[in-house]
Amino acid sequence: MSGPESDLPPGFAWLEILEDLGNGDDLDISLWLGGVLAALLFNAAVLLLGAWLERRHDRRLLDMEAAMASVRVFTGRPPLDVVGKPQLVQAAIVMAPAPLGRLMLLIRRIIGGRVVTRQRDMQRTRRLALLRLREQAHGLGAGVLAGVDICQIGLGRGRFAMLATGTALVGAEPGPLPQVTEAIGAEPPRRRREIVIALAALVLAAAATAEMDYLVDTYFGNFWKRWVFHIKE
Repeated sequence: MSGPESDLPPGFAWLEILEDLGNGDDLDISLWLGGVLAALLFNAAVLLLGAWLERRHDRRLLDMEAAMASVRVFTGRPPLDVVGKPQLVQAAIVMAPAPLGRLMLLIRRIIGGRVVTRQRDMQRTRRLALLRLREQAHGLGAGVLAGVDICQIGLGRGRFAMLATGTALVGAEPGPLPQVTEAIGAEPPRRRREIVIALAALVLAAAATAEMDYLVDTYFGNFWKRWVFHIKE
C-alpha cells in the first residue's frame, strides 16, 4: 500500500522533509532542554571534581614537602663546614596537559596573555621533581643536596619533562626547617571565584543554545515552509 502522493513538482519531493521544520511540539522542546540540562550538569560535575582533585593534590604535595624540608638544597657548592660522601641523584617528572588545558593553550597562542593553568602545571611539576630528589637523598642518609639543577625538556604537543639532578652528601647533617618553602610564589589552585565564573559561563552557553534552537525552529522553519509552499504553487 503506497502512501499519499506528493503535490510538489517532479524532483522536489525531498522538500517535504522541510515542511515539518519548525513544527516541534512540547515533547521535542522538553527533550531538547533535558539534553541541554544534562550536558550542563555533567560539565559542572567535571569542573567541580577537577577543582577538588587539584586542591587535594596540592595539599598532599605540601605535606610531602614539609616531611622532606630538612634536606638542605644548594644550587652551587655547599658551605665549607658541610662534609659527606658525594652521590649523584636525579629525578624526572613528565607532565602532559589535559585536553581542556591544551585548548586553553591554543586559544592563548591566538589572542595572547598568560596561561595560568600552564604555569601552575609547570610549577607543580618542578616542585615534584625537587621533592623526588630530596626523597632520594633522604633515603641515602644525606642531609644536604649540592649543585642542584632543574632542566625543562619539551616533548611536543604541550608535554614536557622536568629533569632534576644534584649531588647528595651522604652523612651530612640536615639543617633546620626552612622559613620559605618551594610553595612560596607558586600559582595557587583554582579559586572559588574562577569556578563560579566557569559555571556561569556554562549556564549562559546552555541558555544561548536553547534560545538559538528556538529561533531556528521559529523563523528558519517558517522560512523553509513558505519556500516549499511557493514551489507548490
